[in-house]
Amino acid sequence: MSEVEVITACENVCRDFYWVGPVTEWLRNLAIVIGVGVAYVQLNAWRREHVSKRTAETAEQLLSVALNVKLAIASVRSVMEQVRADADDTRQEIIDMKLNRLASYKEDFERLRELQVLHEAYVGSNDVKSAVDELFDVRQEVYAALATLSGWNLAANPRPEHVELYQQLNKAMYSTGGQYDELTPRVDAAIETLSQMLLPEIRMERKQWSKGR
Repeated sequence: MSEVEVITACENVCRDFYWVGPVTEWLRNLAIVIGVGVAYVQLNAWRREHVSKRTAETAEQLLSVALNVKLAIASVRSVMEQVRADADDTRQEIIDMKLNRLASYKEDFERLRELQVLHEAYVGSNDVKSAVDELFDVRQEVYAALATLSGWNLAANPRPEHVELYQQLNKAMYSTGGQYDELTPRVDAAIETLSQMLLPEIRMERKQWSKGR
């Protein structure tokens, strides 16, 4: 085969396979696009999983702290108190004890508020927010009652409105149960709402974890 024939054959081959280069480049670009798409889908899936897991963790912590707060309020309003036998003013000592006990639960309420805000960022449930706010409202009413009663003794012949106020404040100070205890049902209702709203979030995430194992 002459040199001219060889050159001609090469030209023919190049001419017949001219499409190989563009197709290879196109396939390379397609692979890049597919790779970016897969990475994006995986990133979104990871984000959803991360948010779902964080939501479940926040819901679990929020419900746990709310239950602690319920116990804290019940402890402050307990009718069973032990005071010193030599106390000058037994009633005032009880009030002081309850005020100090309420102050000792400050961190629990602060943590409850932090988790409320965090849960609102993830889920944004008005029912959860209202239930937590109700627990804070009850705490404030208990504190207001104790602070008002501190150092206050009814006069020998008190006015009717003073007697009524005194009785209302005592109802807030003590958890007596029954129809005269207005605060305990409010706390129970708030906890019930939190349980109904948060438990599905917690259980759903645990179910996903169990499926993944």
